[in-house]
Amino acid sequence: MVDDRSVHDAAFLAGVLREAPVPLWVIDAAGRVSLANPAAARFLGHRDEGDVLGGSSHDLLHRHRPDGSPYPAHECPIITAPGSRLASEWFVTRAGDVRPVRWSTQPIGATGDVLLSFAAADPHATRPAARGLEVPPPSAAASRPRLRAAMQRSIEERFTDATFSTADLARDARLSIRSVQAIFAETNASPAAEIRRRRLLHAKALLERGHSVQSACHGSGFSDADAFARTYRTHFGHAPSRTRPLPQP
Repeated sequence: MVDDRSVHDAAFLAGVLREAPVPLWVIDAAGRVSLANPAAARFLGHRDEGDVLGGSSHDLLHRHRPDGSPYPAHECPIITAPGSRLASEWFVTRAGDVRPVRWSTQPIGATGDVLLSFAAADPHATRPAARGLEVPPPSAAASRPRLRAAMQRSIEERFTDATFSTADLARDARLSIRSVQAIFAETNASPAAEIRRRRLLHAKALLERGHSVQSACHGSGFSDADAFARTYRTHFGHAPSRTRPLPQP
C-alpha cells in the first residue's frame, strides 16, 4: 500500500515540474515518460504534456539521428548511462526539426526513475531533419559548414591518436559514416584524407624540428613506419629522411 508521504512526494514533484520554466520530464524504469512539464512539451513541438506522457522517451526525444539514420535506443546515453550525466545531443521535434541541446539526468531515489532536463545549445540552430536520407538535406545547408568545422576541430584534437578514424569522427559528430563522408565530399575532400593530411603536416613539422623519422611517424599518429614512409613520399615527393631540419633562430 502506498503511504501518504509517498503520495505527497509524488504530487509535490509533479507540481514542481509543471511550474518549472525549463524543459523537464521523468523517465521511468521502462524508458517511458511518466511526468513532463509544458516547457518540455512545447520545446519538442507538442501541444501539452499529455501528448508525451506514457510514450517512449527515446522515440519522443530523437527517433532518428540528425542525418535521418536510425538511432537505436540501446545507443542512447540518456537511457544507458548510469547515475548523473551532463552532455550534448540532438533532439527531434514533433515536426521533424533537429535541435542541438544540452541535457542532464539525475536519478530519483531507488525507483529507477530518472529526471531529465534539457535546453537549446544554440537557440538559433534548428534545421529540418533528413527524411530517410543518409545526408543532411539541402534546406540544412547552413548547418553543414558548422558540422564540418566541428569535425575539423575534432580532427585537430585527435589526429595524433593512431586509432582515430572516420568512424570515431562520425561518433563525435553523432552522424553516420556515410553522412560524414558526404559532408566532406562537398569540398572535394574525405574524412580519411583529411586525417591523413593533418598527420603528414605534423610529421613534416616534427622532422623540420629535428625529430627522427621514427619519432615523427609515431608522434603524428602513424602506427606503421613503412606505410608512413610511402604516404609521406607520395604526398611530399620525397622520403621522410630527405626532410632537413630548419635552422634554429
